[in-house]
Amino acid sequence: MDIRVTRTEQAKYDFVSGLMNFNSTGIGPGMVQFYEKHKNKLKDPPTLADTKELMEQASAYKFGAFFEYNNHAMMFDTVLDILEKQKDEVIEWLDTQNEMGSASHLTLDKSIKPPRYYKNIEIHTQPGNYHGNQFAGILYHWMIGPFLCNRDNNDEMGWDLANGIPKGDYKKIVDFGCGIGKSTFPYCDLYPDAEVFGVDYAAPMLKYAHKFANQKNKKIHFIQAQAENTPFEENSVDLVTAIWLYHEVNRKGMDEIASEALRILKPGGKFAIMESPPFKVLNKDYHPLSEFLLDSTGRRMEDPFIPLLFSLDRKEIFETAGFSSVREEGLPNHLTGWSTDVNYFFGSYPWWMTIGIKPQK
Repeated sequence: MDIRVTRTEQAKYDFVSGLMNFNSTGIGPGMVQFYEKHKNKLKDPPTLADTKELMEQASAYKFGAFFEYNNHAMMFDTVLDILEKQKDEVIEWLDTQNEMGSASHLTLDKSIKPPRYYKNIEIHTQPGNYHGNQFAGILYHWMIGPFLCNRDNNDEMGWDLANGIPKGDYKKIVDFGCGIGKSTFPYCDLYPDAEVFGVDYAAPMLKYAHKFANQKNKKIHFIQAQAENTPFEENSVDLVTAIWLYHEVNRKGMDEIASEALRILKPGGKFAIMESPPFKVLNKDYHPLSEFLLDSTGRRMEDPFIPLLFSLDRKEIFETAGFSSVREEGLPNHLTGWSTDVNYFFGSYPWWMTIGIKPQK
């Protein structure tokens, strides 16, 4: 459906979106200037704690942290105000599923509960998290565009991983933590003869993903399930993927998801995840500010597992689950501009792919 937006509402949304963009591209240079001026006070290379102590003295960082948190609240409030005025129509649209001629298919499971580790957490400060608000998919979509400075409008992040995975004869592909489907869409184009599945625990996200996929004519089977426990049979899948999922689950979940991927993959099948690089890589090879800002954003914006994941050895997670030939690779990053035509941000760095193979019997 076309969600009705008045000129006043559109103007407010555009203004708040512009502020969100400015937080990424406008305030960052002030942080860099402060860091470069004072970095001689730090060890070489600096520890995360050293960088934190320094940057918490910077007016640019203190304002940026305040600005980021409150700008997200403004964004969600702005979108909710628009949706609440047509609540019944929007909910009816979301609840109308699997219509004749739909490109995608949706299977919901009312028995699926939110993970225990999401109790009292609203990831990204999104009201109700991914599961507790009927508008969650729309809220996320309308937020993530400006948050990523409109650099993912054509699913660039999903393509960054999809293009980084070695090409193969993948007949059945499963995307864990698919959200609204943007990370899943590229596989429909790369492997048009494959069965493509998107898995997520949150019904509101999947309902919107189903509509979004239909709009884009993507043939995807969306399934409500925990990535730790999916309905797929053993040895039945050729490729399992996950973008930005691992930094949103607890330590136990990381291991269980890797084990579940191993279970459902055929021998020789691949499991690939994409996140930002580990803290030690960011610090050594890219920019200590990127390490600090990822850590501080996670703590501030209710992404509490960011500091955990980025301190871990991801290869070890895969190897402990039973994967072989595990490797990591930096991929082009259309958000930070690494290995693309333009460097957008200070501290440009790649996406970080971890990929492993299920051993042959």
